[in-house]
Amino acid sequence: MRIFGAPRITITCDCGEERKVAYGERYACTCGRSWSTDAIPADDYAKIRRLDRNYRAIGWIVGLAYGLWVLYTMLEKPGMLFLILPAGMLAWFGFLRPIVRRRHYHAIQALTRTWKLRPEPHP
Repeated sequence: MRIFGAPRITITCDCGEERKVAYGERYACTCGRSWSTDAIPADDYAKIRRLDRNYRAIGWIVGLAYGLWVLYTMLEKPGMLFLILPAGMLAWFGFLRPIVRRRHYHAIQALTRTWKLRPEPHP
């Protein structure tokens, strides 16, 4: 099992149906249209995979560091835990995480802005 799997590509058909597919995969909608993600440039998708992997790794590293900090505080100064635990969670969930997510979203949008997937013609 891979921890950091490849991000899925969301395809929205003209009929309104939405599906997440892997890169290089074909998708046949219930309305009869078929889509292929092969039209996406491989280097763009590689950049997105790298960006997504870094985003996830940062989340794990920050979480692990915070956990170690809480563990140290719990063992050395247990009374400070009532201050450090809520303050750290407020800082992460209230301030830092929204900033990191916004930057990740804008970086992904900058890479996918030029993609124009069209349904394949009927045979």
